[in-house]
Amino acid sequence: MVGLRLLPRHPEADTDAAERVRWLVQLGEERQRREAEKQSVSQAAQSIQQGVAGLAKVVNERLDQVAALAVELGLQLARELVGDALDKGLVDPTPTVVRCLRDAVQGSTDSSLKVYLHPDDLGIVLARLAEIPDLASLVTATDFQPDRALQRGAVRAETGSGRLRYDPQEVFARMAEAVRNVAAEASL
Repeated sequence: MVGLRLLPRHPEADTDAAERVRWLVQLGEERQRREAEKQSVSQAAQSIQQGVAGLAKVVNERLDQVAALAVELGLQLARELVGDALDKGLVDPTPTVVRCLRDAVQGSTDSSLKVYLHPDDLGIVLARLAEIPDLASLVTATDFQPDRALQRGAVRAETGSGRLRYDPQEVFARMAEAVRNVAAEASL
């Protein structure tokens, strides 16, 4: 504001002029206060906008962490279920033995085939193989042996041409690793 000099005309004019000056000063102060509030609100809005912009990144990182934890939790649960099913003998190795019998005979010039199973699985598999008539000659020509080193549900077959091992725990471990790789790729 530029200097202002008021010349009174009468005493009442002095009072009116003083009131106007006070009013103008208050108006100027109110304008400065509003300008400060406007600037403060603008800065707060910018700060919130920056926070919201960074929030998406933080949320995505947290979701990736939660997804990784969910995958690991699911795999751990599946591992427990598979292990429990194997321990209880709920996994039937008979289809694997049938494949071994058919593949070993087709791929081998040597007719000797040895199939090793966990002792608790051996009787069950032999009983189920007896129910498949077209395998009778292959079953009689095969040497079935118990092997306590094998987990329940696992099968090891040996011929003169080579060896095959099937272990549900190893299959699960490969599948779990594949799931982890897919989950890791999805989070990129």
